[in-house]
Amino acid sequence: MSNDIEFNRFSYVVGADQTIQNQLINWVAKSLQYINEFFDGDRSRIAGTKFGDCVSKTEYLADIVTYLDNSSSFRGVRDTSGRLQAATIISREYGIIYPYTEPRQYLSLDPFTSAPWNCLEGRTFVETVKGAGTWLMSEIIEEVIDTEIEGLIKLLAIDRARDFYLNIGFQENPDYEREMILTREASQSFIIKYRQKKEAAQ
Repeated sequence: MSNDIEFNRFSYVVGADQTIQNQLINWVAKSLQYINEFFDGDRSRIAGTKFGDCVSKTEYLADIVTYLDNSSSFRGVRDTSGRLQAATIISREYGIIYPYTEPRQYLSLDPFTSAPWNCLEGRTFVETVKGAGTWLMSEIIEEVIDTEIEGLIKLLAIDRARDFYLNIGFQENPDYEREMILTREASQSFIIKYRQKKEAAQ
């Protein structure tokens, strides 16, 4: 986790109203602006980068929230200025999930991303705020830890995001490449530590 001096506070967003949809559209516009400004408009130059991953997820997220009516499944966090800083789509699933052997309820996240201005390595903007992704994960865990899901979360992670999830407590599924699982035990451990960090920052 970040140092206390870098610990920023956020507010949890459940569902995507018109304001959130507009902010997601702004994410897409900002992504295109950065591609034009820093990569001479050549999208191929962001392939295989953290920023490139973010752009793809941002466009997908904006599409499914704005055009495919997944607004109720949207989760995000805003900074103290009201800017959307990280976002995801959640879905409740049922099935066998590593490392458990019996079918059970779990939460799937796809996609999970920070805002584009938080992903352009080597650049800092007025909108840049650290810690949004970790805060969002903590809020999602808080939402489901006392339900039948018990904080059990599954997602698919690209290699460049792997360390972020490992630091939270996710573990890799040895049977499926890119699949990462946050067990109920790991969720409980993470949320206890993160609650303490939030309280210390108040």
